[in-house]
Amino acid sequence: MPDAPLQYPEIPDTLSGGLNWRMLRYFGAGAILASVTIGSGETLMASRGGSVFGYSVLWAVLLASIAKAIQVYTAARHITLTGRHPLEDWARITRVIPWFLLILCLWCFPFLLSFLALVLGEIINEMFHIAAPTDLNFRLWTRIWATAAALLAITLTLIQGYGVMEKVQTTVIGLLLLSIGAACLASNPDWLTVVESLFVPTAPQYGSWLIEKYPDAFANRTPWVEITAIIGFIGGGTYDYLGYVSCLREKSWGAIGSEAQTGNSVNIGSDSDNIKRGLTWLRPACVDVSVSFVCVFVFSVCFVVLGASVLHPQQIVPAKSGELLTHQAQFLTQLHPAFLHLYRIGVFMAFWGTIYGAYEIYWRTVYECVRPVSERVRQMSAKCVKLYVLIYCGIAGIALTWLTQNPIELITFPSLVGGVLTCGLWCFGMVWLDRKTLPQPLRMKPPLLMATLLSGFMLSAIGGKAFYDFVTSFAG
Repeated sequence: MPDAPLQYPEIPDTLSGGLNWRMLRYFGAGAILASVTIGSGETLMASRGGSVFGYSVLWAVLLASIAKAIQVYTAARHITLTGRHPLEDWARITRVIPWFLLILCLWCFPFLLSFLALVLGEIINEMFHIAAPTDLNFRLWTRIWATAAALLAITLTLIQGYGVMEKVQTTVIGLLLLSIGAACLASNPDWLTVVESLFVPTAPQYGSWLIEKYPDAFANRTPWVEITAIIGFIGGGTYDYLGYVSCLREKSWGAIGSEAQTGNSVNIGSDSDNIKRGLTWLRPACVDVSVSFVCVFVFSVCFVVLGASVLHPQQIVPAKSGELLTHQAQFLTQLHPAFLHLYRIGVFMAFWGTIYGAYEIYWRTVYECVRPVSERVRQMSAKCVKLYVLIYCGIAGIALTWLTQNPIELITFPSLVGGVLTCGLWCFGMVWLDRKTLPQPLRMKPPLLMATLLSGFMLSAIGGKAFYDFVTSFAG
């Protein structure tokens, strides 16, 4: 029996008329997405990029922000119009796709979570003067605090509802933008060079001093690997976006929450009023994704500018355990020495917010990967799936926390593959789904279609180049 034509809900007053400030109320899930990336992507990798390349890395920040915003919006658009997660429809092509993403996620999650927890452990050591980087007990105490942070985040994820998470992360994002924005303005950067570097791409090159001062960190790491790792972490990656789209199941936008249709294409009522309602329901997704990536972009630019104006002239790079966030304290202490405490609180909030949000996002990512290919999982409650995933992530992540020596080494592979290469493939997959599942009036218009294809090409090309360099240097 064919599915009944899908009818979209009536449009609420907040979405009627043109764009207006009331639509900001739809920003919520995007705050979780932004907070999950700000700790590792912007606070650390963006400032490291500025310290390594100077202002010339800014084009990569703009590229990552725009391309990934387009990538995420196409997925949010799909679930809003169809009520189905993109993975559900990709699984109709071949089950290899969700299984591949599941294996990739289960492999990479512990590395990402371990890295975040270890950096947070270093921050706690500094804040409370427990152990200096030169102390023999520094690494021990870092691991102890990292383990405690992971256990606390897992506990809160289990007992708290989604709504609390959304409100907390929105507040964190606002406070972080205010503090780091003030520091960026105080650094008095070369604004003309900033603007030029945003819009004029240049091939990444290391300064001659970099290999001399940091041979262990950069001798076997090509500039393309370094800059692609930065692109990979800015704004997050496939792991985060699969979970973000799953968070939208908590909403009631368009077809989300409607009875799922079983056909390859979605049977949508073709009358003009229904089509118009469907297109109008895309506004919440557009607002949520746009505000999220504007926050990511502004935060990233601020940290690159600070790295370029404060650390790069001193030839200082956050490169090894014990100093990943120490040098960045100059960003605020240049205003006044008392701001050291504000900086420590700010980066603590950034990394804690990232860890706190990551567990919520990651269990949803695993759930969406397994759901299309396992009837048993579809019949399980979400709470049960959450428990299993959190136990796995907790055990594996904490184990890596106690085994690793250099946190930076943990994140290169997840960044290149999940943060860039698969993001490009995602864009191509969304174009295919758009043509396969939606009726003509609801398909991407030419500007969005071309932007999605261009984003897919750029992310795939950059990611493929860097992954090749990474594998060959590793093999060598």
